[in-house]
Amino acid sequence: MADLVLQFARAKSNVEASEQDRSNASSAHQEVRAYLEADETLASYGIDTVLIGSYKRHVSISGIKDVDVLSKLPKLSHDVEPKQLLGYFVKVLREVYGDERVQAQSRSVKVGFPAFGLAVDVVPARPSQTSSYIEIPDRSGGWQQTNPEGLTELATAMNNSYGGEYVPLVKLIRQTRRTHLGKRPGGFCFEILTYHAAQGELDRRCVAALFTSALASIAERLRLAAAGVAVPDPSMPGKAIEIRATEAQMRQAADSFADLASQAAAALAAGKCPAAKAYREILGRNAEGVWVMEMPAGCNEDGTPKNVSNITAGDRTVPAGDRRFAR
Repeated sequence: MADLVLQFARAKSNVEASEQDRSNASSAHQEVRAYLEADETLASYGIDTVLIGSYKRHVSISGIKDVDVLSKLPKLSHDVEPKQLLGYFVKVLREVYGDERVQAQSRSVKVGFPAFGLAVDVVPARPSQTSSYIEIPDRSGGWQQTNPEGLTELATAMNNSYGGEYVPLVKLIRQTRRTHLGKRPGGFCFEILTYHAAQGELDRRCVAALFTSALASIAERLRLAAAGVAVPDPSMPGKAIEIRATEAQMRQAADSFADLASQAAAALAAGKCPAAKAYREILGRNAEGVWVMEMPAGCNEDGTPKNVSNITAGDRTVPAGDRRFAR
């Protein structure tokens, strides 16, 4: 079995967001949250801003493009409509950032930080009257129940149960999705599919085996999703996640990951050089253009072993020799 311990350790590092990305993301979300919490009207609604999304769950990969901020409003009247509330957030944020940088969306308000190459998505929320969850605007103009903070807790617990290997696994899966698929289905879908895979019997012998078995599980779950089977939301029992993808995009994702799972299984059973080359193609390059999987020292870039001479000074034999020496 090609475990490639050192190469997967480097791969986990190579998918991480850069220090600059993390610094930019931190500066952007803190600035937006401070402006929102300083607004008198929002303060009267009891505004409490918290981080959610992949950034909060520490599963963002290199090239952070957005940071999600949940604006909880525990004192908001249930007479306030989502469109009205989103409009107020737009007004507050445009007073600071101007019209061009603030964009109203169906369920959030996007604040662009072009100098950083990222955006902060502000999601207003109110308590649900029928459950312990919160409600956010949905795309039809109504309210939708969600539990993002509960999902963060589940991700932390799962990471602990895997000895810290679950979060890196999610990042490797997100990197694979980015390398081989288009915009849809997005990274959140694959994070949830990885969570369900981790609830099952994954191969924990090494990171290579863990990654390979996760790909196989995700490929099967994508096949079911492409056939119309809902993907359960682990943070809200009885509910399903919303997947923004067409039927054709789901079929493409299912076919692609089935092929990648087969390639990974073959790689796991191969020698270290061809295995590293196969995993390299599966993981691709990060946002900085660097190959996520590095080739072992004794391997060529094409996955073949290097022809390294074993001759050293004082040797009495050479690999192809017959013990005859010149006099």
